[in-house]
Amino acid sequence: MAKNKGIGIKRRVLLGCVVLGLILFFSSIISLYEMRSTNKFVSDVIADNVRGIDAAKELLNIAEENNLSLMAGIDKDFSTVDSVRVEDFGTRFNELRSSFMTASERRAADSVMYSYAAYMQVVGEAEKVWEFDEFIRREWFFDRLQPVYLKFRGYLSQLTNESEKTLIRNSQNLQENYHRSAMPSFISMILTLVLVVLFNYYLNYYVINPLLKVNRDIKAYRQFGRKYDVKLDSGDEIAELNSNIKDLVDLNQSYKKQLQKQ
Repeated sequence: MAKNKGIGIKRRVLLGCVVLGLILFFSSIISLYEMRSTNKFVSDVIADNVRGIDAAKELLNIAEENNLSLMAGIDKDFSTVDSVRVEDFGTRFNELRSSFMTASERRAADSVMYSYAAYMQVVGEAEKVWEFDEFIRREWFFDRLQPVYLKFRGYLSQLTNESEKTLIRNSQNLQENYHRSAMPSFISMILTLVLVVLFNYYLNYYVINPLLKVNRDIKAYRQFGRKYDVKLDSGDEIAELNSNIKDLVDLNQSYKKQLQKQ
């Protein structure tokens, strides 16, 4: 009788399931890590872009409001002109400057600061100009201040456009990152299919086919009296079962021969 020296069927099936489970587990962990990293990246990038766009628009609104304030005060006393927010522009801009992430946005932000300095220099002339009559004030406002302001506003608009372009570029990059993060899941699915096929082959080779051979030879022996000659070298329980069946068949054949001699 053959001894069971190899790995048993239960252990083989268990080993296959463990390997399959481990591969799927680690594939899932990688997928979750990639998706989590991508989600964090998406949140940070979108937050930075939106903050940059909002900052540029806020600065543009402040500049527009204060320029209109100066124009509305042309026919009034200078003490009634509200220019406080103009002076606060530089402080607010520096607070929001970190919102501009790309090199093009930073260059546009530098242009805004330079044009702002020029604008504030001209605004500083307002108090002396208001000492003259309304005609001089209007001439100063439209010929001197307005061109500098329009240039300043143009740089602010450029900064807004750059922020929006950055958002579009990042959206495209995010789409690529999404496909990249989905790749581990796709690979995991492919690996699962491959492992299922391999495991099916494994079960067929070590379990199902040997049992079919044993069953086929037993059937041939019972129906046609053919010699039972199945050989299995797997060293597992099926090989042991085959050896026991062969012993029983040989014993049965010997018993039949003895009955025929009598």
